This record gives sequence, C-alpha cells and structure tokens, in this order.
Amino acid sequence: MANRSRQGLHEGFHKGLNTKSHRRWHVAGVGLATLAGILLLATCGPKKPLAPTAGEAPEPPVVFETAEEARIERMHARVFDQLGGYKGPEACYACHQEQYEAVSRSYHVHQGRIKANGQIAFDPAEAADAGMYTRWYPLSNLDRSAEPDKHWQQMDAIFCAQCHPGGGVLKPYGMDVDCLICHQKSGYKGGAGLGTPAGVDRHGKMVTSNGARLVSLMMAGADVAGDMDRLDLSGIAAKAMEDVSLRVGKPNPDNCNFCHWRTNGKRGTRYGTFRGKATDVHYSGRMRCQECHVTEDHNIGKGKILDAIGTPELRGTMRTCADCHGELPHDGPDAADIDAHLSRLACETCHIPTTYPAAERINWLPGMDMEKMMKQYNWMMPIARLMGMATPEKMTLQINEMVDCYKSMKPAGFMPAYAWYNPDILVKRIPGPNADRRDDSARIWPFNVVRTAFFSDGADPEAVAAPDSFVNSHPVPKAFVARAGGKGKRDTTLAEMRAWNDGQYSQAIIREPVMYFQQFHSIAPARRALRCDDCHSENGRLDYAALGYNESEAAALRGPR
Repeated sequence: MANRSRQGLHEGFHKGLNTKSHRRWHVAGVGLATLAGILLLATCGPKKPLAPTAGEAPEPPVVFETAEEARIERMHARVFDQLGGYKGPEACYACHQEQYEAVSRSYHVHQGRIKANGQIAFDPAEAADAGMYTRWYPLSNLDRSAEPDKHWQQMDAIFCAQCHPGGGVLKPYGMDVDCLICHQKSGYKGGAGLGTPAGVDRHGKMVTSNGARLVSLMMAGADVAGDMDRLDLSGIAAKAMEDVSLRVGKPNPDNCNFCHWRTNGKRGTRYGTFRGKATDVHYSGRMRCQECHVTEDHNIGKGKILDAIGTPELRGTMRTCADCHGELPHDGPDAADIDAHLSRLACETCHIPTTYPAAERINWLPGMDMEKMMKQYNWMMPIARLMGMATPEKMTLQINEMVDCYKSMKPAGFMPAYAWYNPDILVKRIPGPNADRRDDSARIWPFNVVRTAFFSDGADPEAVAAPDSFVNSHPVPKAFVARAGGKGKRDTTLAEMRAWNDGQYSQAIIREPVMYFQQFHSIAPARRALRCDDCHSENGRLDYAALGYNESEAAALRGPR
C-alpha cells in the first residue's frame, strides 16, 4: 500500500480507498500469534511518525508567553503541587465556576447538539441541528436518530470524546468539562495524535502526544463491551495527564491543533508546524488562534463556513484579512494592479502556495459497526494487556493505521481546485462551489476536493436523478452498511444493501459526490505568495474555462503579465 501521511481520527473515520490495495484484519479468523503481532486492530502496513526530512533542521519552538502568563503558570503549579497532581477538572471548578458555566454552554461542549430552546439534546432526535457529526463526515444530513442507539452513543462517548472537553452529551458517562485540554500550555500530552506537537516544556523542548486519551476511551468501551449503562469515563481526564508537567495558562496554537490538526486532512493546510517547520506566517509571528477567532464567554469565533449551521450566532464572528491588513493591503509599484484582484480573488488564493497531505477519497461502502467492534475488543483487551501491547503508543499507532485504511491521501504539494464561492451564502447541502463569475460578491477560492462514496436510501428524487451532485439525501447508517455484507472489510454491494433486513433499503443507491473544503491556513508571507505568471500563463494554476470564461477571455488571461 502506498505510504500515506497519518492523519488524526476525526478525519480518520472518513474513509476511502481502493479496497484491492489494502489489507484488513478481521477478528473471526485470526489466532493469538497473529494478535501479538498486530495488537487488536487492522493495519495498513508500517508507518513512521512525521519527522524532519533529510537536511531539514527543525525550527526552534514558537513560544507564547508574557511575564504575567509566567506568573499565572507558577501560581497554578503551586496549587497542583499541593493537590498532589491533576486529579481531574473538579480542581478547576473550585475557583472558576463562572468560566465553567460559560464553557458548558459553548459549542465545543454541546457539539451543535442543542434543542430549539438552546438546551443540550442528549437524544439526537430532539436536536434542532445535527451538529458536528454531520459537518465532519462526508454526509450532508445524516440523521443520527436513524442509527442503532448503541452506535451513536458509542461514537459520542468513545470516539468524539477524544477531542471534546467533556460535559454536555458526555456528562451522562461521567466525563465533565476538562479545562486542561485547552489550558495545558505544554500540551495535552495524553490526547489523540501520537507524535503530534503538544506544546513546549519549561526547558523550551517540544512535548509530543502519546495518545493516552484515545486509548483510555477505547479501553473503557471495550471493558464494558460497549454497554453504555455501565460506561464510566470519570477518570479519563486524570489518566491522560499522568506524568505530565502541568503548565496552566492561555490556550496556545498547539492546544487547538491537538484536535484541529485533523481538519488538515480535509483542507491540506495547517496552522503550526509540519516536519519541524512553521507552516503559517501568523504562527511564526506568535499569533494565537484567538487573535483571529475572537473568543467571548468561551465561544470561539467562526468564519462563514459550513460548520456554522449549528451556531448561527457565531457565523462571521472572527476577524478577516482586511480587518488587520486593510482593504488595499499591498504596496510597491504594482500595488494598484494587485489590489484590483481582490474583488475577484480571495486572499488565500495567492497566499497559500503550498499544501500539505490531505484526503483524496473517503469510502463509506464497507460500513463500520461500532457496537460489534466494542464487543470484539472486550475479549481481546485482556490478551493485549497480558502481552504488553496495550500501551498508549502501540495502541494509538494501530488505531490510526486501522482508520487510515478507509481513506486515500494526496501528498504534500498537490494543486488545489479553484472555484467561485460567496461566503455570505449559507451552504446547507454537500459543500461545493456556490456561485459563479456573475455573482459580484463571489471570489475565486482554493479548495481541496475530496471524492466520496456512500449509500443513500434512495428516497430523495433529486439524489436519485443526480447521485453525484451536491444535493442532500438520507445516507444509510454505517452500522447497517457493515451488517448488510461488507462487515467493514470490503465494499458492501448494492444488491446486498437492497436485500438487507428484508429490503429495508430496497431503493438504496450509491452516491459518489465530491466535497469541496476551503483552504485557510498555511498563509505565506508576501515574498512566497504566488506571482503573476503562476496563474497568467499557458500552464498556470487557474482553469479559466472551468471558471466560466469564454475562449477569447481565457486566452487573454493566460497571457503574460
């Protein structure tokens, strides 16, 4: 199997790959000798943590600290020393009750799962909006209430909880809001993403994750065989911070990246580092995420993208390029000509010259049965512990490799797709270009285009007529797809899906639309931005015909500048 960069698990359960090119281990026919070699999960072949390439020296860590922040860190360190270490979030609530109540109402806690009256929707059927679940997955409007109860509950508690700070829909399982996910300055080392930069320690050395939080969640689910009535996640926060030097303070980009680096797999851009090198001019300038994503009452400011559907009050609350750089940001002899492009080009189009590994195809046709998976893990965990295989590092590598079997990746440096987009139009369908050159408010934006494949129930006439279009439909839940025939090992066939459960999905269709994910971070300084001939040449980046220009217009635009 071709070597692919390992991405995090929020993106990981988006799945896609030519099934002939990967190997999947399935518990039914594997002996204990094999189990010792591959732990308890599928693998796609050996992978190595990202490291600087030959001849590349890592850049010094970017340090975000003021004298006042250092004082606050020392004060909190004394408190935790007196408490004997971090025992869980209860220590924070004693002094920060107001902040606790604010973050408990925040989007990061309720995950978009709220009722019409603003209360937490513990049952997805009561939610006014499906929230993050449908935003992250390659499905535009999946109804979680249509899935088996144990499936969506396990996804909440065993998978989504690896990033979300607790509280809200996770509180029934004993996981309350954990402040240190965001406020541990040397990084939430126990979180997901083995080898991910987590922060800087007191000696200026980079701290990386060992993945303990994800592993602890999976083991907790396995220990109770997925029985949600017995699941207890109350000790996860403390477990994930064992043997970590506590450095409490303002969130740094590494805190945000601990979860959001997974969006790199959708967009191919990063805010932070890649192979030891800074990827964004703002990060190099020590800008925290909150400086653009303005935060009030623990609600993080947002732009105008699909994720804002569940939180309309946050739409457009982050700063734009023009807020800091002005409407006419360029200088020099060609400034007027370059500024004139801003009416038709997004800033990112020229200032994201380099991309990073990103998803190319996501394939849901094999399906994934979380309930069955937890029952299988239940009998395998004692064996893994006995053999010394149940360490955070070993298990995290195996989990990452398993979920990577469901997707194929583009390498760093791939060419983005460029299309017209009007951010003032709220996209409620499968994300894609929403405008054309006739729209004066639209600009040409860079996108990563991801091919998808999934079953839909065939009840929507528009989707049946145009299965590869951007129209919404009703995807078949992943658990049912797995049970219909593929069992998570191979693509379920259309005939199997239509025949399953006495024809419950007798009208099912296979949809293979593409999804467009806007590119934002990885902003380059002026000296590295695209030049005129990068677009205005015969082999330039922009496909003018696809953008709606006629032959003579395209020929003129391809001319040298």
